[in-house]
Amino acid sequence: MKLLCVCTGEDGKITADKYQTVSRSAVDALIQNLIAADDVKAAEQLWRDDLEAAAAEAIAVEQERLSSTTPLSSVSIIYPVYFRSTGSYLVARTRLNGPFSIFFQFRSVQASGLLLFAGNLLADRLATPKNGSSGDFIAVELVNGVIQYVFGMLGETDDVALPRVLRANVQKSLADDEWHEVSILRPTLSQHIIRVDNTARFDNMPYAGMFHLAGNNEWNRLFIGGIPDGMYDALPRQIKSRRGFSGCFASVDINGDKRSLLVAGERPTEFFDDIVAGCESMCFTSV
Repeated sequence: MKLLCVCTGEDGKITADKYQTVSRSAVDALIQNLIAADDVKAAEQLWRDDLEAAAAEAIAVEQERLSSTTPLSSVSIIYPVYFRSTGSYLVARTRLNGPFSIFFQFRSVQASGLLLFAGNLLADRLATPKNGSSGDFIAVELVNGVIQYVFGMLGETDDVALPRVLRANVQKSLADDEWHEVSILRPTLSQHIIRVDNTARFDNMPYAGMFHLAGNNEWNRLFIGGIPDGMYDALPRQIKSRRGFSGCFASVDINGDKRSLLVAGERPTEFFDDIVAGCESMCFTSV
């Protein structure tokens, strides 16, 4: 729910003034009505107000969740899954085309590697790797012990909207064999937020309306733990990883889907022994 008030003036035009509770879908409809009425200025102001409110709302929710007095080390670890090899991965089916949220915990001693990837650029680039084909993507990786979130659009010359890079605001390497929490949030089309433990960073994406992760069926393949070996060369240069993740994932929540990765994701048969339930020398909550 959002805070917003929409009023109709004597001239019949719709304007935004004070706030009351309405849904985000209603806000989107009102913006479209303003545009249809040629009141572009009011539509733009309403869009900016909604963007700011949504970002503040998302950050507040995450801060409240992370402000618990429970120490991070004693937070429940749900459905732990161990990736034994940097060459292994699994694929979850989800919707990431509009606003989305991804939460997970991880533990590793590996300083670099690809944790998550979704996008429609790989197939195009593999088919015509020298032609600079288009594609939109998101990626989460470890780079020298720091979580990095990369997202963007690639055009014919990679300059439609250069990929954005958000590095977690942490002061030490996260490859410390301890559990860490990561949230990737897209509360509005242009707003992207990364939270790692008790830190947060956010960015606004230009040309957000052109950012289209899903295909015609609106479903995405979310690669977890890495991607097929032959695809790393197709990644944009802003993504540094050229291998997958070795370590533990747990408590994964993808747009509200909290199932175990071994249930929500599909493992290629060759990785059945490389991706297993549990995590070495740890005690976990069973659900």
